[in-house]
Parts: sequence; structure tokens; C-alpha cells
Amino acid sequence: MVKHIKKLYNHFCRYYVLSLSTKGDRTSYHLAVVLFRENEFLIEEQWSTVILEELIEYATKEYPLIVHIEGDNIINKSVENRAGYRKNLIFKAAIDDFYFYEYKQDDVVYVSVARKAFIDTHLKRLGDLNTYIVNVSYGPFVMANLLFALKGTAKIASSNYCLDVEKSKIIAFKKHEESAVNYTINDDNFSQKEVPLVAAFFNYKLPIEAIEFDTDFLRTNREEFKFKRWFKIAGISALVFLLLSIVTSNVLLDVYLNALSKKETTYLMFQQTSAKVKALKEEKALKEKILKTSGMVSHNFIARYMVDIGNSIPQGIALKAIDVNPLLKKIKPKTSVGFTFNTIKVRGTTHRDGVFNAWIKNIKTLSWVRHIEIIAYDQEYKSMNTFEIEIYI
Repeated sequence: MVKHIKKLYNHFCRYYVLSLSTKGDRTSYHLAVVLFRENEFLIEEQWSTVILEELIEYATKEYPLIVHIEGDNIINKSVENRAGYRKNLIFKAAIDDFYFYEYKQDDVVYVSVARKAFIDTHLKRLGDLNTYIVNVSYGPFVMANLLFALKGTAKIASSNYCLDVEKSKIIAFKKHEESAVNYTINDDNFSQKEVPLVAAFFNYKLPIEAIEFDTDFLRTNREEFKFKRWFKIAGISALVFLLLSIVTSNVLLDVYLNALSKKETTYLMFQQTSAKVKALKEEKALKEKILKTSGMVSHNFIARYMVDIGNSIPQGIALKAIDVNPLLKKIKPKTSVGFTFNTIKVRGTTHRDGVFNAWIKNIKTLSWVRHIEIIAYDQEYKSMNTFEIEIYI
């Protein structure tokens, strides 16, 4: 059971990141498995192919999918940041027919424009993968997510584009053929083929305010993925909690029953041991009754809390643990097991105070929430805070 829980936790720390490049009628794919745990980033596996069916064979796990698209049918421009610049880019075409991926820097907007039909067609073709698409980016300006990590670098290039950089700002961009240039981020080397994968992942996990791209069209995918993930966690957590309680009671029961059989010759010891066994059975029955009446064994009960909390999580917040009716103290042999009923303890991380405060206000609006208390809110890194809250229901 412990191995299964560890495997489940590691599963939720992994992502598929796909770079899709189009040149004429040819589409090439580069897929990577990314492990992101405790702020450590690692590309575990990667494959390249031009055949979509082979890509489906590689992506056999139910990891969330982050997609980045480059190449033809994407227009990249730098324009003055003023009202109406989008209409000037598409001339007389309908603005609702296009997606705009924008990086705003001072008075300039670096924008990638693509027809919705082009992006949606590629996303639809990826529908056979056994996963959910949770984020999409396209064009060269997604690499702006790496400016903070590549300070002092004069160029940031992918297989198709190159950004000229000066003092961590983009000064120009151009089309570019792949070369043997590597980039070092946190002592790890990444090739030009891997650069857009890293940038697209940071775009999802650590977004910057200067980049704007409306991904509401992926909302259903993200909500379904969150529900599926939290339902698994809720089911495993409830099962473990129940098994721990029953196993602990059974262990104690066996101890007293063995003592009773060894001391049958002593009438007084028999009475004392018998009384303890009786009391333990009553305690066990009471615990099972409490578990049953509290709803801990009901998937619907757990799922409601988990889904509501999961759906409320904005970008910028990552949860590490959710404990429903947490233990008062560590379970020890021959001691009573105590729980904090009607309480949900949540621990996680955030890199923006405003996002955290807005999330707390959002949770307070849930119908089953009686009160929220912030137990801890500490700065772990320069751009990362850890928190612990208790929700009373």
C-alpha cells in the first residue's frame, strides 16, 4: 500500500511536454517526460518522430500534457503597445478567428498570431493520447519565460527561432535553423530542441505576468484532469486511513487475547484481561461506527471536498497535501487514536501573495466551509512561499 501511494505521488509530479513543429506539409513531434518535484526540474525521457501514431505509442501514461507549437502558419511581430494593434495585424479578418500569444515589454508587444482553426486542428489530432491537454503555447515568445534563468545570455534559440537578448530584454527575433548550441539552467544543459519544452513547462507552472494568452478553451480539460486526480487521492487516502485504524485495533486486540490465553490459570488476571478485551472491542466498534457515520468511507463525501478545493486552485498555487479529519497525534501501539473531526488541513506552495489571498477568499464562498484559519505562511525561496491552512466544516 505504501509503495502504491508513493507511486501515485510520483505520478502526479510528472508531465508530458510536447513540441510540435510544422514546415509545409510536414509535422514533427518532440515529446518529453518531465519530473517536477520540490522545485527540481528533470527531463527523464524524450522521443522525436514525424508519425503521430508513434507518438501515441510513447505516451502511455496518464500524465497531463503541455503543448507548444512552432513553424508555419504562425505570424510573429513586434508592434507598439497601443489600442487596436490586434486589428492592424489581421487587417480585415474577423478577430475572433485568431489566437494571440503576447509578451509585453515596455512599450512593445511581441505577439504570435495563429488562426484558431490551425491550433485547434493540431490539438484535436492529439486527442488520441491517453491524457488531458492542460496548457498550450505557440511561437517564439514563449522563450521569454527563460529570461530570468539565462541572465547574461545574448541569444535564446529553439530549432526554428532565435531571440536576441540584451540585459534580460528581447531586442529582436528571427527565424533560425537548429545548431549545436546548449544552454545551462541550474547546472543542467539543454539543447535547442529542448529549450521550447522547458519554456512551455515554465509557462504553465511558473507563468509571468508579461505574457498574455487566453486558454479558457482548455478549461474543461483542466477541470476533468483535476477531478480525476483528486478522486484518486481521496480514494487512496480514505482507504489508508480506514486500514490503519482497523489494523491498529486488530493488533491491540490480538495482544490482549494472547495475554488472556497465557494467564487463564489466574482468576484475577483473567477478569482484568477479559475486561480489557471487552473494552477494546467496544472501542473498535465505536471507531468503525464513527468512520461510517462521519462519511470517511464514502467516495462521494470525499470527492465533494476534494473536487471543490481542486477546482478552486488558480495558477500560481501548488498543493502538497490535503488531510481530511487529520490525526491529533501520531498513532502508537496501545494508545487511543484521536482525530480532528470536521477539519481539512491543506499544505502547499505559492509564488504570489495576491493569488494566495484571492484563493482563500474563493474557498470561503464554498457552502460547506464554516471557517478558515491560516496556520503558517513562510517564505521558502525568494519567489516561493509555503503555507498551511485549516478549513473547518
